[in-house]
Amino acid sequence: MKKQLFCKITALLLALITALTAAACVKGDAGDDTAADTTDADTTVTDTAAADTTDAATVAPGTTEPETTVPDTTGEATTEEPATAEPGTTEPETTAPKTTEPETTAPETTVPETTKPEITAPVTTAPVTTAPETTAPVTTANDDPTPQPTVYKTDNGVSYTASGEVSGSNGTFTVKKDFVISFEAGQLNKTFNRFTLKYTSSKPLRIYVTYKKSSGSGSDDFYLEAGNNASFSGLLSSYLQSGTSSELNGIKVETLDGKTSTFTLHSVSCEKVEVNNSKQYYIENSRFKVGIQLSWGGGINYVQDKTCTISGLTNLINSHDTGRLVQQSYYGTAGNSEYKPGKFNGSTWTYNPVQGGDQYGNASRLIDVIVTENSVYIKSQPQDWSLNNRITRSYMENTYTLTDSYVRVDNRFVDFSGWEHRYSHQELPAFYTVSYLDRFTWYGGSEGWTNGKLSVRDDLQFWGDARYAESCRFPIKENNTETWCAWVSSKNDFGIGLYVPNIDQFYAGRFNYNGSKLSSNDATNYVAPLMTIKMVSYVPIEYSYLITTGSTEQIRQTFYENRNFADNASLHKNYTSMRVPDGDLDFTNIDFSLKGYAAVANSPNNTEISYNDTQKALQLKVTRPDDPQVMIDYTSSDVPLTADDYKTLKIEYMIPNDCSQSSYVCDLFLCTGTKMNPDGSERTRITLTKDGEYHTAVVNLSSLPFWTGKINRIRFDYFDACAVGDVIYVKSFVLE
Repeated sequence: MKKQLFCKITALLLALITALTAAACVKGDAGDDTAADTTDADTTVTDTAAADTTDAATVAPGTTEPETTVPDTTGEATTEEPATAEPGTTEPETTAPKTTEPETTAPETTVPETTKPEITAPVTTAPVTTAPETTAPVTTANDDPTPQPTVYKTDNGVSYTASGEVSGSNGTFTVKKDFVISFEAGQLNKTFNRFTLKYTSSKPLRIYVTYKKSSGSGSDDFYLEAGNNASFSGLLSSYLQSGTSSELNGIKVETLDGKTSTFTLHSVSCEKVEVNNSKQYYIENSRFKVGIQLSWGGGINYVQDKTCTISGLTNLINSHDTGRLVQQSYYGTAGNSEYKPGKFNGSTWTYNPVQGGDQYGNASRLIDVIVTENSVYIKSQPQDWSLNNRITRSYMENTYTLTDSYVRVDNRFVDFSGWEHRYSHQELPAFYTVSYLDRFTWYGGSEGWTNGKLSVRDDLQFWGDARYAESCRFPIKENNTETWCAWVSSKNDFGIGLYVPNIDQFYAGRFNYNGSKLSSNDATNYVAPLMTIKMVSYVPIEYSYLITTGSTEQIRQTFYENRNFADNASLHKNYTSMRVPDGDLDFTNIDFSLKGYAAVANSPNNTEISYNDTQKALQLKVTRPDDPQVMIDYTSSDVPLTADDYKTLKIEYMIPNDCSQSSYVCDLFLCTGTKMNPDGSERTRITLTKDGEYHTAVVNLSSLPFWTGKINRIRFDYFDACAVGDVIYVKSFVLE
């Protein structure tokens, strides 16, 4: 019995010893396997460390072998790695595949559970976020913990992160390009079609707003003016098609001149606003009904006087195409290394932002619209008139306000192109009426608002035809403040008037006149109050005008009562006067040393006309070296001049020493008798001296067989061969 008990105890002890020994062997075997695999595992860890080192090297510019091992092993965020291909790196695309191979050297097939972390650690994140349990035994204190992006907050509580800044602190950043603000998800996740920013920026900026759409994402670009605590609102580009977004994601910011700017985002908000009728949005009161075409940049396409009793006459504005309407239009550079204009009406055009759109019918872009009970605010991005669907880098703003006696329009224009522009006759505004209103009326005297005699023209031709262009110009006297005009019907003296304070000249005419009352008819009448203004990038052009309707006397009276509503003083920045002296001009002695005579030189071709205060002379500057010219118009003389009475023409001029040619050939085209425009048969040629001194060129007219009859015009083609920027100063044109 005892023996049996002893045997059982012995057997149990042996079994226990055997089990313990087996367990120890298993643990020892596992330890041996780990030890045996240490070399391979170390190799794997070393490769991982090498990948870490290589990735760090790719961040530093100037590395010689930017193997992209981390991007290839991670399989994510590869679109962020092209930064490694900066100047100085050597073909990352060809070397990168090689760096993917070390991952296959890890002996994961032996003990996949233990070696897998060595492979997966780089996959989950970039080297700086490599799992610590894997890299800690091998790496050193050089591995910093993952830096968390700083979270900023706008004044209205919207959190965001920022990247790409040159420098920044406390929410004010120094930016240049690719500065990105990312709003935290869920903060601006409301249905919207309009956003508003409040910001401070030391320079003008271009921004790209990114947002969610029902089918993916969208992005629209906008321009911001420099300003302190400035505000900007913009509509999604799909606004007129009732497009909306479900969340505003972020904003990318860049400067326009390639230099740095400080930028602070103070607040951001989103809202959904009503989508107004894009073709014909009306504001009206008991007297007026005014239509604004949002799809054509917010220009006026409809003005009705509800008191008018003329059958069939409702809308007084011509809206045949994007170039008609009542709208803003400006002229700038004739071309540069970045910009080449197109052609229109047979001529090479200039940079010409037009509110309605371009000559091909492409509409300008609506940036913002705000409607109140009696006003509409518009911001648009205009097309370039001569080019096909080329949106300009500029903004136009209009505020239309109704009263019981007139429509007030406040205008603002900012060019963001950064180009150097020339002095040009600016349309302030372009104003088109129905053909039925055939009579052009204005005050041409020098004693404004004294009920002086009005000037009237019932026979104006097409202003764009060179044969009639000069007869369509009506200069304003030097001290005249009564600068209104009107198109009325010669049958019943009813029409529409336009008052723009402090302009210099009216340019008016009729196109395809047929007396139609239809606003969609091709025939139209036109007027543009003009000033010679140089468009300057980032500097606003601002002015205001009034529109009213009624008889000629009613129109005049309304403007008289409201003559001080605005002074348009800001138009005198970057400006040269075209006004004429209060007295009658002496066309036998055109004295360009007097600023008022500058208006006599018109119809420039590849020429910038201005008055030079230093030289006390007319300045003609070449904008394109292709037949630069101006027209000296004698048809405006109160006393007709006869060629037979004058035997010589004397031109006093000076060509600066820094002009491109050693001397210049000048062509004069003398239009007399029935000839209003040159055809080449009336040309005479003279040579001009370049030495920085004033000279008098004498032309013997008596020897020219075509110098006979009434003197109409002299076309002054002042330089034959020339270069952009060449200048001539002209003191006088004297007939003797």
